[in-house]
Amino acid sequence: MGKYNIKIASNLSGVGTHTLRAWEKRYLAVVPARSSTGRRLYSDDDIEKLQILNELCALGNSIGSIANKDISELKSLLSKMGKTRVVTKREKFKVSSSVEVNNSLKKVLEAIGNYQIEVLSKEIGILKNSLSSRDLALKILSPLLEELRHRVELKKLSIAQEHALLSMVKFHVGDIIYESYENKSKNPNSLSIATPSGELDEFDIILFSLLCSHYGVKFYYLGSNLPLAPLIDATKSFEANIILLSIRSDKSKSYIEQLHKKLDLDCSLWVSGAQKISDSQVSSSENFRSITDLFHLDTCLKELGQS
Repeated sequence: MGKYNIKIASNLSGVGTHTLRAWEKRYLAVVPARSSTGRRLYSDDDIEKLQILNELCALGNSIGSIANKDISELKSLLSKMGKTRVVTKREKFKVSSSVEVNNSLKKVLEAIGNYQIEVLSKEIGILKNSLSSRDLALKILSPLLEELRHRVELKKLSIAQEHALLSMVKFHVGDIIYESYENKSKNPNSLSIATPSGELDEFDIILFSLLCSHYGVKFYYLGSNLPLAPLIDATKSFEANIILLSIRSDKSKSYIEQLHKKLDLDCSLWVSGAQKISDSQVSSSENFRSITDLFHLDTCLKELGQS
C-alpha cells in the first residue's frame, strides 16, 4: 500500500494542500499516518476518499456533512448523484480543445442565466481539475465574470446574487491561490495584489492571482478595498518588488499618486485600468506600468516567470 507525502497526495486527489489540511483538522476527513519525523503519510485509501470527497464537493455537497462517511457510503452517494467516477489531478489538462472549452463555457454561462448555483459549482469544480490555472482564468473565469458584471448592470442579477456567485468562484479557486504560497519559487520577483480603498470589485485580482500561480511568480493576495498604509506596510514586509492594482474608477487617482510617492526606488507599480488616471503624472514614470487587459498582464507575467 502506498505512502505519500502531502504534496503527492494533493496532486493525486485534486485537493489543494491548504484545503486538505483544513479538512483533516476541522472534519477528520482522513487521518494520515506519520513518519518518524512527524510528516503526514497518506495511504491509497486516503487518496481514494479525498478524490471522492473532492468530486462530491464540486457537485455542491458540504464537506462537513460528508467528511465522516466511509468510502462505500461516499461512492453510493456519488452514484445517486449520477456520477460513476472521480475526476482527479492525474487527468489534469485533459480538456484542451477549443470546442471542449467553448462547450464548458456555454454551460457555465447558461447556469448564470438561470441562476443555477449548484450546476455552476459543479462545472467550475470540474474545470478547475481539467485546465491549467491560466486557461481557467483566461478562457472560463474572465468571460464568466464579465457576464456577471453585465447582468448586474442590466439588473438581471441582484448585487446579492452577484456576491453569492463570486463567493462560489472564490471557494473553487481559493485552494489554487493559497497553495501557491507554499511553492518555494526561485524567481526573484514577487507581487502584492490588491485594489485601492473604495474599489470593491475583487474579480480581476482573483484572475491576476491565478496567472501568477501558473507562471510560478510569487505573489501576496491582499484583497480588495485596501487602505494605502496597510498596502505599503505589507509590501515592505513581504519584500515584494511589484505592486499590482486593479482600478475601475477615476476616484483612485489620488490613491495611486500618493502610493507612487511613497514607493521605494526598487519597487514598481502596475495598474490595470490605468486609463482612468491617464492624466496623472504617475503615468509617465519609469517604474509605472499600465496593464491594458488580462492578456497584456499574461504576457508581462510570462516574462517575469522566465527571469
